[in-house]
Amino acid sequence: MTEALAAEERQSPPGGLPTSPRRDIQGLRALAVLAVLMDHLAGWPRGGFVGVDIFFVISGFLITGLLLREYERTGSISFRSFYVRRFKRIMPVSVLVLFVTVVMASLLFPTTRTVTTMGDALWSLVFAGNWRFAISGSDYFQEGALPSPLQHYWSLGVEEQFYLVWPWLLLVVLVIVARARGTLAVRRGVLAVTVLALIVASFSWAQAETALNPTVAYFSTASRAWELGVGALLAVLAPVFARLPERLRSPLAWLGLTGMAVSIIWLAPGHVGFPAPLALFPVVSVAVVIAAGIGARSTGPWPLTNPVSRYVGDISFSLYLWHWPVMVLVTALTPGDGIRYYLWSLILVPVLSVCSYHLVEDPLRREAWFTREGEHDGRRGRRPGALRTVAAVAVVCVAGAGVVLAAFAVRWDHAATADDGPSGQESVLAGSAEAIDAAPAPTVKGGCLGAAAMAAGEDCAGLLGDRLLPSLETFAEDTGGQYQCWRSKDGPAFPDCDLGDPGGTLRVALIGDSHAASFLPAVEAVAERHGWELDVFTGFACHWYVHEAGDNCYGPLQDAEEALLTGEPYDAVLVTSSRYDDSRPLQERTDLYVRAWEPVAVRGTRIIAVTDVPAATEESIQCLTRIGFSVTDNDCGVPREEALARVDPLPRAASRVEGAGVVDLTEYFCTEDLCPAVIGNTVVYRDASGHISSTYARSLTPFLEEDLLGLLDQ
Repeated sequence: MTEALAAEERQSPPGGLPTSPRRDIQGLRALAVLAVLMDHLAGWPRGGFVGVDIFFVISGFLITGLLLREYERTGSISFRSFYVRRFKRIMPVSVLVLFVTVVMASLLFPTTRTVTTMGDALWSLVFAGNWRFAISGSDYFQEGALPSPLQHYWSLGVEEQFYLVWPWLLLVVLVIVARARGTLAVRRGVLAVTVLALIVASFSWAQAETALNPTVAYFSTASRAWELGVGALLAVLAPVFARLPERLRSPLAWLGLTGMAVSIIWLAPGHVGFPAPLALFPVVSVAVVIAAGIGARSTGPWPLTNPVSRYVGDISFSLYLWHWPVMVLVTALTPGDGIRYYLWSLILVPVLSVCSYHLVEDPLRREAWFTREGEHDGRRGRRPGALRTVAAVAVVCVAGAGVVLAAFAVRWDHAATADDGPSGQESVLAGSAEAIDAAPAPTVKGGCLGAAAMAAGEDCAGLLGDRLLPSLETFAEDTGGQYQCWRSKDGPAFPDCDLGDPGGTLRVALIGDSHAASFLPAVEAVAERHGWELDVFTGFACHWYVHEAGDNCYGPLQDAEEALLTGEPYDAVLVTSSRYDDSRPLQERTDLYVRAWEPVAVRGTRIIAVTDVPAATEESIQCLTRIGFSVTDNDCGVPREEALARVDPLPRAASRVEGAGVVDLTEYFCTEDLCPAVIGNTVVYRDASGHISSTYARSLTPFLEEDLLGLLDQ
């Protein structure tokens, strides 16, 4: 979004007429940044994220126009001047925000999350943040993780990567046409065809990638380049749009403005078909507004050209950079849905943005850094003295170095902490096992740790002290034993995973998605205790119902069902899956579960549906890491009604399959009013997607065991 700020807000009418400022573009910037800010702050308008798409179009238009004017004036493009301008516009305030964010993260976040933020800062510093977030966003094990305070830097990465290529391509096309003795109009015509071809190619790629992997499509430069290309096409065709009749300009501008408003209100996060083809609507809308103003004698619609809109447009870059880190960091101090959160955000974001614009962004962009004698970039300003130049560059370098050093310092500290004992998951599980064995009376299954506290009730009050398992530093990584049999998203089949006692007293299978995998430590413990043979079929999107050919887990589930239907019958199949499967309606999923289970049940295999865990939320996880959190006195959790609002189809399906049983462990997750995030000094969930920690899964073992033995008549 930021490259729009890197160009002069001017247009180039035909015939060499003097250029004039585009006040409406400043208003477009204001509209875009306010839409993003309000969406992130209040969740309304829900389509505020398209503000980034608006910025992409503006950026493509202004930068391409700037390059074309330079070429038509000088016969070439100075790449040195172009990238110096980019550096001056972007780096000072970008690095300042990165530095402040990583420092505050180190003070407010647990070490694990701080380390992740440091990594995000390093990627963002080199304008590769979009690929960092594309990778982590499509990583199943990152699903439901708390948001990065630097995630919004992805848009800078898209633009900077685009502008590493675009000026060179533009110059190559112009030079080739010039050597063929093409006129100015011919050059623009050939360039327009080239840009249009790139738009079509990028848009086609975006459609394909959106269908296959919408997360990667959202962050991908290749999938977003067409939006900048639309802006570039407007700049190339500026002489054509400059001849629009004056009477049509105002209606067109209002039409485009209306389209943008509809997009911002109508589109929603996770909307199927975004960014392609749905982003086409806001992109075309902003393009219409820009086109209507090319060569216009009027200033444009009042909502875009009033003094307030123009000023917000001026500071839009700083607003965009500061708003997200502030909002994320403030949630480390106060709940994200409380009045204090809104007050702090509404105070800090404008204050920091105004200060950084007037004290850093605007002054430093006017400095003639790296400018040779006799050179100028068309801006007001003068060559600074040597001392002032050195000081300005030093600020940027020191801040950038600070980001890097802070990252390595925290990583070193993290590594040193890990060296104090067993590392990672092993230390978490070792600690939890020791605590379960040593937990004090009353003598309820496993004492008071974890799920046992729900069974013991008030008898456990005050007996466990303030120790938390797993710790705040490690709970997000507490997956010990859960994914040992996991089939990844791209895996062709389930891994060969036989646990328990081969040839044991009972032959049991566990099948399902990542929520089923979360229960594996408890299921494996029961199998080992009773000498059962346990086969595991867990994987990405592997809900055990009838899938259509082409679904992600279609092939692996076909193989698993063949194993269940051939050879010696299984005594029992345990099945569980996330209730938040939105791929199909509830009734359809229920029917598909029944169709998948019945052939196995007919062989005499007992189908046992384990109800899905209650839902977690981002706020319930954030609550654990908030400054002032107390293990013994906290209200972190989700209201029971909200946590169980989504109907779980598994019990419904089990009621329709002969001999099927249901294990419902909800009483070990929820009281009458609340589903706590910490139970018996144990963190229940690793993330906001409902994946329970391995430690809490282990604490469920005796209760799962009791229910299974009852259903299996053991």
